[in-house]
Amino acid sequence: MNQFDQFQHALNLTKVSESVFSFTPDPKYFVGNTPHGGYLMALMNKALASVMPHPSAINSNVYYLDRTDPAEAEIHIEILRTSRGSSMGQARLIQNGKTTCLFSGLYSDFKYMKGHSGLGTPLPAIKDSLDEAQFKRMNYDTLKPGSTPSFIQQLELSVHPHHAWWDSALPVGEAEARCSAYLELIGGPANELVLSYLSDILPPVVQNKYGSLGWVPTLTLTTNIRQLPTTNKLFIDGHAKDISNGYFEQDCNIWDLNGNLVATSRQLAKILKSEDKISS
Repeated sequence: MNQFDQFQHALNLTKVSESVFSFTPDPKYFVGNTPHGGYLMALMNKALASVMPHPSAINSNVYYLDRTDPAEAEIHIEILRTSRGSSMGQARLIQNGKTTCLFSGLYSDFKYMKGHSGLGTPLPAIKDSLDEAQFKRMNYDTLKPGSTPSFIQQLELSVHPHHAWWDSALPVGEAEARCSAYLELIGGPANELVLSYLSDILPPVVQNKYGSLGWVPTLTLTTNIRQLPTTNKLFIDGHAKDISNGYFEQDCNIWDLNGNLVATSRQLAKILKSEDKISS
């Protein structure tokens, strides 16, 4: 099974009722023993999209309220509003009677969208600063065998050498808090569910500047899907900024290789014990 089809299989849901779906997280898409945030976002997106009158979540927001365990869970959905051009809904991921994630989505249909396009966001110059062959495959096993998260192993992800913090020639502190990379799930062009997953695919890019920081949990994630890609391979550019009391924002843009901006995301994350890990 190719990477694209494997991911679609990992999103299998069982319909319990008109508004409830159950699933068991696929360990291929974990960080340690915890389901990956982008994978959970894709599951909630799929559940909600299955009942909405429009197929594509052009905007989605998720709050990660608590840890989701590697066990069966339910997704409870609610349609909040429908109109001719868009619809709005909400999904709650519930496990052991507790809501661990809260997802909201604004849905529309790319096939019927029309209007002026302008003020484009071009591919960053760093993409062409080096040949793709010089980008480094994301692989933390060079630091410690078995340390590459399982979700990273399910796709092709190669990083600009200045942003490969685990194997960079730049000293810690001199690099940018940035990650630029080529990425692809081999087997097909990314659909809306894959783009939900990829919007959270990068590790905390503050690590490129400060080195390994341990677990840096995402608290909220907002994703805008602008259009579907025209190439299987994509390019992503992520930046971190504004660390305040250990919290920071991480922004990502994703393009296809024809230069079309296909998705953007912003997340709020927290560096645990940042005063010990960075300030000292």
